[in-house]
Amino acid sequence: MSFIEVSPVYKYAHKALDYRSIRQDLISGNIANVDTPFYKPRDINFESYLSEAMNEEFGKNRSFELKMAQTSSKHLNSLQEGNKGGMIFFRDGHMARNDGNSVDLDVETSEMGKNSVMYQALVASLKKHKGIFAYALESSKNI
Repeated sequence: MSFIEVSPVYKYAHKALDYRSIRQDLISGNIANVDTPFYKPRDINFESYLSEAMNEEFGKNRSFELKMAQTSSKHLNSLQEGNKGGMIFFRDGHMARNDGNSVDLDVETSEMGKNSVMYQALVASLKKHKGIFAYALESSKNI
């Protein structure tokens, strides 16, 4: 069965939903391991996830990267040194307890709440996008 792609929004929104789902699982794992000795919280790098999705779609030799304009020497330099490596990484920056665990329950629940809101916003935008297409199809019947 062939599927006609009406809008590329759906494909990228579904990839974003996949990202949010993976991130929710990682955060849940962090919370579940709050008492595990020497456990370090894990997270996913959105930029790497997006880059992988773009490589799948457009190939690795794409040349439409946006460059940050720098019209003054006082502007910040581009963040070339910000290479994070893989998509899933260990999140640092929190003081480890005596048992070596560095999961901060407040941070994890905050990140889970933010992730949940973003997931719900994506679902709402997909519903709105679907409603616009449904309205356009319904309106075109009466022409």
